[in-house]
Amino acid sequence: MPRLSVIRILSADKTGLCNGRGPMRHVRSALAVFQGQAEDLSRIFAAACRDIVENLAVSSGSVWFFDDEGRTIECVALFDARDARLLQGTYLREADCAPYFNALKRDHRVVADDARTHPSTRGLGVYLLHRDVHSLLDHVVCADGRPVAVLCCEQAARPRHWSDDDAAYLQQMAITLGVAVDLLAQQRRRAG
Repeated sequence: MPRLSVIRILSADKTGLCNGRGPMRHVRSALAVFQGQAEDLSRIFAAACRDIVENLAVSSGSVWFFDDEGRTIECVALFDARDARLLQGTYLREADCAPYFNALKRDHRVVADDARTHPSTRGLGVYLLHRDVHSLLDHVVCADGRPVAVLCCEQAARPRHWSDDDAAYLQQMAITLGVAVDLLAQQRRRAG
């Protein structure tokens, strides 16, 4: 069963990332009822955003999906700790912030302690100012060997230095979400 595969991956974590910085409890709960449906993924993404905010003590956590060409990302879930709201629907286009997209494609992550001046993220100026974001930590989510989404941590109101533990936690979460996306794709292939 697909859900057992994801739960085994989380339970078998030898790095301590799932337990050391926080148990990813919201994601674990969402994965426990994963039935291989698209709406299950929405719950998993929302849970991941909440876990990121709680476990890393950041202002917000979000999941953004690439379009088919990889030139636009759409926010499918954003949990903002400042008002405990879950939002979605914002778009960022490569044409407006090429250095950011290039960094994601090249490095599969962006670590910007000062996002407003960092070479990869300063092109996000309007977005950063609108949300009062000072620091970004982003990691690409891969499924079936290709980038499908971006997992994002935002620190508002003040800059934040991202630690190696922060980056490792976000990478572990990105891997977990990638497995969930892969499992949905497998389920669809079996059903189709």
